[in-house]
Amino acid sequence: MTAFRRAMTRDNGASLIEFALILPLLIILLLGIVEFGWVFGQYNDVKHGAREGARIAAVNQGNESFLVTYACDSMDLTSPAEVSFSDSTNGKIGETATVSVVATPDSLSGFGLIEVFLPSTLTSTIDFRLEQDSTAWTSIGLTGC
Repeated sequence: MTAFRRAMTRDNGASLIEFALILPLLIILLLGIVEFGWVFGQYNDVKHGAREGARIAAVNQGNESFLVTYACDSMDLTSPAEVSFSDSTNGKIGETATVSVVATPDSLSGFGLIEVFLPSTLTSTIDFRLEQDSTAWTSIGLTGC
């Protein structure tokens, strides 16, 4: 029985050393999960802004500045975004138009270790059918939020 106790005392610090070696990997994994969730939330905001811009542009509710402001206000981004609208050649009922939102994701952790695995831009493009003639707006180039 004394040999058994002697063998157990040799392993007392082994678990602490193993934990110290694995802890940085666990922290990086945890930060990666949190950072991915943060960027995914920003991507959902970009998609929401594009959908809302397309919805309001489809029914011709306002001019260019109103459309851009409405799309920008529907997003909760902390980084700047660019919104662009383009209608078809004539802008008549039933034709297709497009809204595009491009944003740069910002980092939550700021460590720079995880950002290399994440996208550099978040883009959402929505094609929609015009329900009214696009008389109040024509193609709008990239406009910042």
